[in-house]
Amino acid sequence: MGSVLDITERKRAEELARQQQERLQQTARLITMGEMASTLAHELNQPLSAIASYCTGCLNRLQAGSIRPDELATALEKLSGQAKRAGQIIRRIHDFVRKSEPNVAPCCLSEVLEDCVALMEADARQQGVKLVLEMGRGLPAVMADRILLQQVVVNLMRNGIEAMASTRRDRRRLSVAVQAMDGSVLTRIQDRGCGISPENAEKLFSPFFTTKTEGMGMGLNICRSIIEHHQGRLWFEPAADGGTVFLFSLPVLSAPSLSGAAMSQDESPQDV
Repeated sequence: MGSVLDITERKRAEELARQQQERLQQTARLITMGEMASTLAHELNQPLSAIASYCTGCLNRLQAGSIRPDELATALEKLSGQAKRAGQIIRRIHDFVRKSEPNVAPCCLSEVLEDCVALMEADARQQGVKLVLEMGRGLPAVMADRILLQQVVVNLMRNGIEAMASTRRDRRRLSVAVQAMDGSVLTRIQDRGCGISPENAEKLFSPFFTTKTEGMGMGLNICRSIIEHHQGRLWFEPAADGGTVFLFSLPVLSAPSLSGAAMSQDESPQDV
């Protein structure tokens, strides 16, 4: 005797749910970039203005016949450096917002954090926030989608920066740290903001709950979904010196960790 169970509808529903989740994540990234657009435009304008200035200066000196080859080479090297800087900014924006198929692969969290700090540096500077990046040596790799992890870190960093709007400017400090711990890699993002009230703490990760006047209330919910999809855990705790620390842990790969210089970071804090 036997039985047949038709799971076609269930499979279709699961695929539809997966596609909807991907679209929601993509929308959240685009909204984040939209909110950062003004700062990023200013950040891009600086190297572009420098490039235009170097070009004008070189052309004027060439036309006047008053520039030596070594002076021209120095100016062109500086021009090239500014062009590379603008290209890096554009690359990070493109990588963050592009729509792509899930790409789960061995991933170095220290590299993810470095990209996120570089992406948020202009926003932090505009808000008078000091970014501090701390990374342990020889971090093991995790199995993850790099772009989705960037989405989590950028969202948590933006929340931390915004939470310090009423903090004295000399105390505005956002610490981003990662370390290996008991078979997992633990990331900490700590601010010195106003903290989270007990009544908000219970609903913080709920869909559509927000304390922002113009927020969607989906950022933290999506962040938790992404981390749990990677078999990890996301939570928050009150910081000892005021503010809030968000933490997420991801399991390490059972295979040997990634090798190379990128996996051997300086243990000392790095001010950005």
